[in-house]
Amino acid sequence: MQSPKLPLSPAQPQSQQPQPAAPHKPHPSPQTILDPSMQRRATRALRQMYHREHHFLHTLTPQELEQLTQQDAASLSEQHHYGELAFLLLGLKPCALLDYAERGPLLEKYLSCVVRPSLEELNHVGQQGGGAFELRCRRIEQSLESPEGGSWQGAYVLWDERREESRRWAGRLLEGGRIPEDDLARALDYPGSLPKTAEELRSVVPVSYLGRMKSESGEWMSDRWECLTAFIVLQHELPQMALHRMRYQAVRVFDIEMQVAMDTSSMDQMYSGSEEAAPWGGEGQWH
Repeated sequence: MQSPKLPLSPAQPQSQQPQPAAPHKPHPSPQTILDPSMQRRATRALRQMYHREHHFLHTLTPQELEQLTQQDAASLSEQHHYGELAFLLLGLKPCALLDYAERGPLLEKYLSCVVRPSLEELNHVGQQGGGAFELRCRRIEQSLESPEGGSWQGAYVLWDERREESRRWAGRLLEGGRIPEDDLARALDYPGSLPKTAEELRSVVPVSYLGRMKSESGEWMSDRWECLTAFIVLQHELPQMALHRMRYQAVRVFDIEMQVAMDTSSMDQMYSGSEEAAPWGGEGQWH
Protein backbone atom coordinates (compact mmCIF):
# COMPACT_ATOMS: atom_id res chain seq x y z
CA MET A 1 0.00 0.00 0.00
CA GLN A 2 1.45 3.30 -1.08
CA SER A 3 0.80 6.34 1.09
CA PRO A 4 1.16 9.98 0.08
CA LYS A 5 4.83 10.83 0.03
CA LEU A 6 5.77 12.94 3.03
CA PRO A 7 9.24 14.48 2.69
CA LEU A 8 11.49 12.69 5.16
CA SER A 9 13.19 15.96 6.03
CA PRO A 10 14.50 17.62 2.90
CA ALA A 11 17.58 18.76 4.74
CA GLN A 12 19.42 17.58 7.79
CA PRO A 13 18.60 19.83 10.75
CA GLN A 14 21.26 22.41 11.36
CA SER A 15 22.65 21.91 14.79
CA GLN A 16 25.68 22.38 16.91
CA GLN A 17 27.51 19.44 18.38
CA PRO A 18 26.01 18.57 21.78
CA GLN A 19 28.52 18.74 24.60
CA PRO A 20 28.78 15.23 26.14
CA ALA A 21 30.46 16.52 29.25
CA ALA A 22 27.71 18.98 30.08
CA PRO A 23 25.56 18.07 33.09
CA HIS A 24 22.25 16.43 32.30
CA LYS A 25 19.65 19.14 32.92
CA PRO A 26 16.26 17.98 34.14
CA HIS A 27 13.58 18.15 31.48
CA PRO A 28 10.83 20.73 31.88
CA SER A 29 7.26 19.70 32.37
CA PRO A 30 5.46 18.44 29.25
CA GLN A 31 4.82 21.30 26.89
CA THR A 32 1.41 22.89 27.20
CA ILE A 33 1.21 24.17 23.63
CA LEU A 34 -1.61 21.74 22.90
CA ASP A 35 -4.86 23.55 23.54
CA PRO A 36 -7.95 21.35 24.07
CA SER A 37 -8.98 21.52 20.41
CA MET A 38 -5.51 20.65 19.14
CA GLN A 39 -5.21 17.92 21.75
CA ARG A 40 -8.41 16.28 20.47
CA ARG A 41 -7.21 16.46 16.86
CA ALA A 42 -3.78 15.05 17.78
CA THR A 43 -5.47 12.24 19.71
CA ARG A 44 -7.57 11.35 16.67
CA ALA A 45 -4.41 11.29 14.51
CA LEU A 46 -2.64 9.04 17.03
CA ARG A 47 -5.65 6.71 17.01
CA GLN A 48 -5.34 6.49 13.25
CA MET A 49 -1.67 5.61 13.63
CA TYR A 50 -2.64 2.98 16.20
CA HIS A 51 -5.06 1.43 13.69
CA ARG A 52 -2.44 1.53 10.93
CA GLU A 53 0.13 -0.16 13.16
CA HIS A 54 -2.27 -2.91 14.19
CA HIS A 55 -3.30 -3.51 10.59
CA PHE A 56 0.33 -3.56 9.48
CA LEU A 57 1.49 -5.95 12.22
CA HIS A 58 -1.43 -8.34 11.88
CA THR A 59 -1.30 -8.63 8.09
CA LEU A 60 2.38 -9.57 7.81
CA THR A 61 3.29 -12.74 5.98
CA PRO A 62 4.74 -15.59 8.10
CA GLN A 63 8.18 -14.78 6.70
CA GLU A 64 7.86 -11.08 7.56
CA LEU A 65 6.60 -11.91 11.04
CA GLU A 66 9.59 -14.17 11.61
CA GLN A 67 11.93 -11.39 10.52
CA LEU A 68 10.23 -8.80 12.71
CA THR A 69 10.19 -10.89 15.88
CA GLN A 70 13.60 -12.45 15.22
CA GLN A 71 12.03 -15.91 15.22
CA ASP A 72 9.90 -15.16 18.30
CA ALA A 73 12.82 -13.69 20.28
CA ALA A 74 10.82 -10.44 20.51
CA SER A 75 7.12 -9.96 21.16
CA LEU A 76 4.83 -8.44 18.55
CA SER A 77 3.57 -6.03 21.23
CA GLU A 78 7.09 -4.55 21.35
CA GLN A 79 6.97 -3.39 17.73
CA HIS A 80 4.68 -0.36 18.19
CA HIS A 81 5.83 3.26 17.87
CA TYR A 82 2.65 5.27 18.48
CA GLY A 83 3.75 5.79 22.08
CA GLU A 84 7.09 7.24 20.97
CA LEU A 85 5.27 9.76 18.77
CA ALA A 86 2.97 10.70 21.65
CA PHE A 87 5.97 11.30 23.96
CA LEU A 88 7.66 13.37 21.24
CA LEU A 89 4.54 15.50 20.74
CA LEU A 90 4.48 16.29 24.46
CA GLY A 91 8.11 17.40 24.39
CA LEU A 92 9.05 14.62 26.80
CA LYS A 93 11.93 13.37 24.68
CA PRO A 94 14.14 15.12 22.13
CA CYS A 95 14.14 12.28 19.59
CA ALA A 96 12.90 8.77 18.95
CA LEU A 97 14.39 5.97 16.89
CA LEU A 98 12.31 3.91 14.47
CA ASP A 99 14.04 0.60 14.11
CA TYR A 100 13.32 -3.01 13.30
CA ALA A 101 15.71 -5.95 13.44
CA GLU A 102 15.32 -6.10 9.65
CA ARG A 103 16.23 -2.67 8.27
CA GLY A 104 15.49 -3.45 4.65
CA PRO A 105 12.18 -3.77 2.80
CA LEU A 106 10.14 -4.50 5.93
CA LEU A 107 11.15 -1.27 7.68
CA GLU A 108 10.55 0.69 4.48
CA LYS A 109 7.11 -0.91 4.17
CA TYR A 110 6.34 0.15 7.75
CA LEU A 111 7.45 3.73 6.98
CA SER A 112 5.25 3.81 3.88
CA CYS A 113 2.14 2.22 5.38
CA VAL A 114 2.23 3.65 8.91
CA VAL A 115 4.70 6.42 9.63
CA ARG A 116 4.46 8.74 6.63
CA PRO A 117 0.65 9.04 6.56
CA SER A 118 0.61 9.44 10.36
CA LEU A 119 3.20 12.22 10.31
CA GLU A 120 1.30 13.95 7.54
CA GLU A 121 -1.90 13.95 9.64
CA LEU A 122 -0.13 15.04 12.81
CA ASN A 123 1.75 17.84 11.05
CA HIS A 124 -1.54 19.07 9.60
CA VAL A 125 -2.76 19.37 13.20
CA GLY A 126 0.42 21.29 14.07
CA GLN A 127 -0.08 23.66 11.14
CA GLN A 128 -3.66 24.34 12.21
CA GLY A 129 -2.24 25.24 15.62
CA GLY A 130 0.04 27.90 14.19
CA GLY A 131 3.06 25.64 13.77
CA ALA A 132 2.95 24.22 17.29
CA PHE A 133 5.03 21.25 16.17
CA GLU A 134 6.58 19.93 12.98
CA LEU A 135 7.59 16.27 13.09
CA ARG A 136 10.40 15.12 10.83
CA CYS A 137 11.72 11.66 10.02
CA ARG A 138 15.03 10.89 8.35
CA ARG A 139 17.12 7.78 7.76
CA ILE A 140 20.54 7.48 9.42
CA GLU A 141 22.70 7.21 6.30
CA GLN A 142 26.07 7.34 8.04
CA SER A 143 27.48 4.74 10.38
CA LEU A 144 26.28 5.64 13.89
CA GLU A 145 27.81 3.40 16.53
CA SER A 146 27.47 3.23 20.30
CA PRO A 147 29.69 1.04 22.49
CA GLU A 148 26.94 -1.41 23.42
CA GLY A 149 24.24 -0.82 20.83
CA GLY A 150 26.26 -1.63 17.73
CA SER A 151 25.46 0.28 14.54
CA TRP A 152 22.25 2.28 14.05
CA GLN A 153 22.86 2.88 10.36
CA GLY A 154 19.61 2.34 8.45
CA ALA A 155 17.33 3.20 11.38
CA TYR A 156 15.21 6.38 11.30
CA VAL A 157 15.32 9.41 13.59
CA LEU A 158 12.11 11.19 14.58
CA TRP A 159 12.27 14.74 15.89
CA ASP A 160 10.30 17.98 16.25
CA GLU A 161 11.75 20.68 14.02
CA ARG A 162 10.08 23.38 16.17
CA ARG A 163 12.12 22.47 19.26
CA GLU A 164 15.77 23.50 19.43
CA GLU A 165 16.84 20.60 21.66
CA SER A 166 15.10 18.13 19.37
CA ARG A 167 16.80 19.59 16.26
CA ARG A 168 20.19 19.56 17.98
CA TRP A 169 20.08 15.91 19.01
CA ALA A 170 18.62 14.81 15.68
CA GLY A 171 21.55 16.50 13.96
CA ARG A 172 23.97 14.63 16.21
CA LEU A 173 22.38 11.26 15.46
CA LEU A 174 22.19 11.89 11.72
CA GLU A 175 25.81 12.95 11.37
CA GLY A 176 26.94 9.47 12.43
CA GLY A 177 30.23 8.49 14.01
CA ARG A 178 30.78 7.16 17.52
CA ILE A 179 28.30 8.28 20.16
CA PRO A 180 28.68 7.58 23.90
CA GLU A 181 25.86 5.59 25.49
CA ASP A 182 25.14 8.49 27.85
CA ASP A 183 24.64 10.85 24.90
CA LEU A 184 22.35 8.34 23.19
CA ALA A 185 20.36 8.13 26.41
CA ARG A 186 19.99 11.92 26.48
CA ALA A 187 18.88 12.06 22.86
CA LEU A 188 16.18 9.46 23.55
CA ASP A 189 15.45 10.63 27.14
CA TYR A 190 16.26 7.35 28.84
CA PRO A 191 16.69 7.81 32.60
CA GLY A 192 19.22 5.02 33.14
CA SER A 193 22.69 3.98 32.09
CA LEU A 194 24.34 0.79 30.94
CA PRO A 195 26.43 -1.25 33.38
CA LYS A 196 30.19 -0.61 33.32
CA THR A 197 31.29 -3.08 36.01
CA ALA A 198 30.39 -6.62 37.07
CA GLU A 199 28.69 -5.20 40.16
CA GLU A 200 26.54 -2.86 38.06
CA LEU A 201 25.74 -5.75 35.72
CA ARG A 202 24.12 -7.55 38.64
CA SER A 203 21.94 -4.52 39.39
CA VAL A 204 20.44 -4.09 35.90
CA VAL A 205 16.67 -3.60 35.82
CA PRO A 206 14.92 -3.76 32.41
CA VAL A 207 11.96 -1.37 32.35
CA SER A 208 9.02 -1.17 29.95
CA TYR A 209 6.33 1.48 29.84
CA LEU A 210 3.19 -0.35 28.75
CA GLY A 211 0.14 1.36 27.34
CA ARG A 212 -3.43 0.92 26.23
CA MET A 213 -5.32 3.46 24.16
CA LYS A 214 -9.00 4.31 24.43
CA SER A 215 -11.37 4.84 21.55
CA GLU A 216 -13.36 8.06 21.20
CA SER A 217 -16.23 6.34 23.02
CA GLY A 218 -13.94 5.49 25.96
CA GLU A 219 -13.53 1.77 25.28
CA TRP A 220 -10.16 0.05 25.22
CA MET A 221 -8.84 -0.37 21.67
CA SER A 222 -6.90 -3.47 22.68
CA ASP A 223 -7.42 -6.19 25.28
CA ARG A 224 -3.72 -6.24 26.16
CA TRP A 225 -1.00 -3.84 27.26
CA GLU A 226 1.55 -2.96 24.59
CA CYS A 227 5.08 -1.60 24.87
CA LEU A 228 5.29 2.18 24.46
CA THR A 229 9.03 2.43 25.15
CA ALA A 230 11.69 0.36 26.93
CA PHE A 231 15.10 0.93 28.49
CA ILE A 232 17.25 -0.28 31.36
CA VAL A 233 18.25 1.33 34.64
CA LEU A 234 20.63 0.33 37.40
CA GLN A 235 19.31 -0.26 40.89
CA HIS A 236 20.56 3.08 42.24
CA GLU A 237 18.80 4.86 39.33
CA LEU A 238 15.32 3.65 40.29
CA PRO A 239 14.42 6.92 42.10
CA GLN A 240 15.16 9.01 38.98
CA MET A 241 13.24 6.46 36.91
CA ALA A 242 10.24 7.05 39.19
CA LEU A 243 10.38 10.79 38.42
CA HIS A 244 10.73 9.98 34.73
CA ARG A 245 7.63 7.76 34.92
CA MET A 246 5.62 10.53 36.59
CA ARG A 247 6.43 12.92 33.72
CA TYR A 248 5.53 10.33 31.11
CA GLN A 249 2.10 9.79 32.65
CA ALA A 250 1.23 13.01 30.81
CA VAL A 251 0.53 10.75 27.83
CA ARG A 252 -2.96 10.36 29.32
CA VAL A 253 -3.94 13.57 27.53
CA PHE A 254 -4.02 11.41 24.39
CA ASP A 255 -6.29 8.80 26.01
CA ILE A 256 -3.33 6.47 26.56
CA GLU A 257 -3.12 4.82 29.96
CA MET A 258 0.36 3.80 31.06
CA GLN A 259 1.79 1.35 33.55
CA VAL A 260 5.35 0.19 34.29
CA ALA A 261 6.77 -3.31 34.06
CA MET A 262 10.17 -4.06 35.61
CA ASP A 263 12.24 -7.23 35.59
CA THR A 264 14.05 -7.34 38.95
CA SER A 265 15.34 -10.90 38.64
CA SER A 266 18.99 -9.80 38.56
CA MET A 267 18.42 -7.75 41.74
CA ASP A 268 16.76 -10.76 43.38
CA GLN A 269 19.82 -12.84 42.59
CA MET A 270 22.10 -10.15 43.99
CA TYR A 271 20.21 -9.91 47.28
CA SER A 272 19.97 -13.69 47.60
CA GLY A 273 23.75 -13.85 47.63
CA SER A 274 24.01 -15.65 44.32
CA GLU A 275 27.25 -15.13 42.45
CA GLU A 276 25.53 -15.71 39.13
CA ALA A 277 23.73 -12.97 37.31
CA ALA A 278 21.41 -13.40 34.38
CA PRO A 279 23.39 -12.82 31.17
CA TRP A 280 22.71 -9.50 29.51
CA GLY A 281 24.61 -10.07 26.29
CA GLY A 282 23.07 -8.56 23.18
CA GLU A 283 20.05 -7.26 25.07
CA GLY A 284 22.21 -4.75 26.93
CA GLN A 285 21.44 -1.96 24.54
CA TRP A 286 19.04 0.91 24.11
CA HIS A 287 15.79 0.11 22.32
